[in-house]
Amino acid sequence: MRRKAVLIAIVLLVAVSIPATFAMGVGVAAGIDPLGGLPGSNLMLSLKVPQIPFLMGIGFAIGEQTFQFGLTGDWWAVNQNLFSFVNYYIGPGFYIGYEDDLVVGGRLPIGLNIYPIKNLELFLEVAPTLAIGIGGPVVRVPVFGVQGAFGLRFWF
Repeated sequence: MRRKAVLIAIVLLVAVSIPATFAMGVGVAAGIDPLGGLPGSNLMLSLKVPQIPFLMGIGFAIGEQTFQFGLTGDWWAVNQNLFSFVNYYIGPGFYIGYEDDLVVGGRLPIGLNIYPIKNLELFLEVAPTLAIGIGGPVVRVPVFGVQGAFGLRFWF
């Protein structure tokens, strides 16, 4: 349990310290279960800085009998206007998820982000995934999947 706490502390420190030097968008992403949800806790804090096309998501759930963790990082190779206040994005990413076993892999998020008012961003995405599953004595390769999420970010 101590290793898990140290891992969470390190990931949170990196997630907060890197974007703290820039203006940033902070929000929440919720997994869409029929599309596979999000890795780990299925609810993530979302961090984005406008200076670089990189987005991070982090989430975890800790209890007496529960430990779940998820981390995503996506590089938006394309983020362009579709029409009016609606944009689309696509780019490579990675994810790490732990529920009953550890899954590490790549993802390709394809999404829409909408700016109905100046400092509010709404988003919807689907991300095909390819991963390695590590659980006990078994290693599964390849693990194909899909992740889906929606959420919002406030820009400061």
